[in-house]
Amino acid sequence: MPVDAATGLPVVLGSVLAEGGEGRLCATDRPGLVAKLYHRLLPERGEKLAALLRHPARSVEGVAWPVSALRDEAGRTIGFLMPRIEGAQPLTVLANPRLRLAQAPGFTWYHLHVAARRLAGLVGRLHEAGIVIGDLKPENLLIDARARLTLIDADSVQFSLAGQVHRCAVGAEGFVPPELVGQDLAAIDRSQSHDRFALGVLIHMLLLGHHPFAGIWQGPGDPPSLDGLVRAGHYPGLAISPQRPGPFAMTPNALHPALRGLMRRCFVDGHRRPEARPSPAEWGAALDEALGDLVLCADDTGHFKAASAGPCPWCARRVALGIDSFPASDAAPDLIAGDLRKALQAGDLMRQAFLWSHHPLLWQHKEFAGEADRLGLMAAALPAVMRLKAVLERSPDDAEALVAAWHRLPDLDGNPLLEALRLPDGLPLSQAVAEAEGRLERLKRLRSSFAAGPPTPETAPDLVAAYQMAADAFGPDSRFLRPYASRAEAAAALIGESAAGGKA
Repeated sequence: MPVDAATGLPVVLGSVLAEGGEGRLCATDRPGLVAKLYHRLLPERGEKLAALLRHPARSVEGVAWPVSALRDEAGRTIGFLMPRIEGAQPLTVLANPRLRLAQAPGFTWYHLHVAARRLAGLVGRLHEAGIVIGDLKPENLLIDARARLTLIDADSVQFSLAGQVHRCAVGAEGFVPPELVGQDLAAIDRSQSHDRFALGVLIHMLLLGHHPFAGIWQGPGDPPSLDGLVRAGHYPGLAISPQRPGPFAMTPNALHPALRGLMRRCFVDGHRRPEARPSPAEWGAALDEALGDLVLCADDTGHFKAASAGPCPWCARRVALGIDSFPASDAAPDLIAGDLRKALQAGDLMRQAFLWSHHPLLWQHKEFAGEADRLGLMAAALPAVMRLKAVLERSPDDAEALVAAWHRLPDLDGNPLLEALRLPDGLPLSQAVAEAEGRLERLKRLRSSFAAGPPTPETAPDLVAAYQMAADAFGPDSRFLRPYASRAEAAAALIGESAAGGKA
């Protein structure tokens, strides 16, 4: 009977819950704990486990860290105790449309985005703590009904302690990056770029329901293994790839544009340049943007879609294939109502207007009846305000673009949505527009002054003055001043010559 090394007490083992390459997972008589027992007793495993039990990264939440070592009668380390995670499904279930419908029917595309966001955050926190996960695969990630995520089998991670590197000797097919396929993983120090590949694969599986390199082989001979496809870079989204998307595959076109770009970086650019693979922080930022852009399909209360990605891909899939990946339920409308409730509590006017404009189902919601008129007013103004917001974000110092966008606005006098717009320095928009119009007057004078032709001794002072006023308004390196810089220098030279001649 194994003994708990932390207490010296025996541990009674129960049924086998799961079995993997390194060991088997068993129930125990300890409430809330399970035991992992190694298939092979190797001294280095005991040393690594002892080091992991002392590592400061154990403070990172979202990981089922080993609690204590298990030893046999001879004192050898034969496994360890770890927390038992209840009420959660492996990522393999939630990433598979049929299994998800059967075992987690209320799990929407919104939930999957949240799970992907939390996964990116967890990987990022572990990297910051000096941990490279190595064996990052769906079976080692459990997700509950609220999309909260836990990493299990944490004893396989790679870390350093007291100058010694404890490697991760295992990796799952399809989750090892191309540069490591076929290598002896026990002899390699893993890097964060290796985890970044597996992270991209898992996010692809969560959001699109299949491995990014899965598809239909159209090349010569038998289709390669999944690892073979990864190593060769046969990404189905490439025109030159002999691997084509499967007939039931959801493509990255369904995703928010920010996520599409990261998918390409991870699987195409990152194939030969591992450093190009997106970091967990980049995935997190893109997923935050994608979550903010998710809206409920007007034709089906089970379908979330990216507002910036066009028509609902899930409706199209149902029509074309007779497959409904996210049947209608109360979960999706409840999420939208909860999102608006939070936006109202936070005073987030832009979010309120976005949700109200995209979700007619909210208009009949009794809870929001008292806000309906104000929300409708803001929703009507949203397209124009978004255009102005884009100008502010793209070129906040471009006075011409700012003033032009402002004057193209419809009559929004008194519309509360304008209160949500601020320049990066916090200046109120109306004041910023007034100042921009003043700057444009200086630019207008500059253009008018130089329109008369090359500088002469008589016109030079006015030209230099007009140029200096514009430079004070826009800065000497402004693109608006470049066409006039050489002529302003010539005018200044004329003034200098005239002054020198007067002294002579």
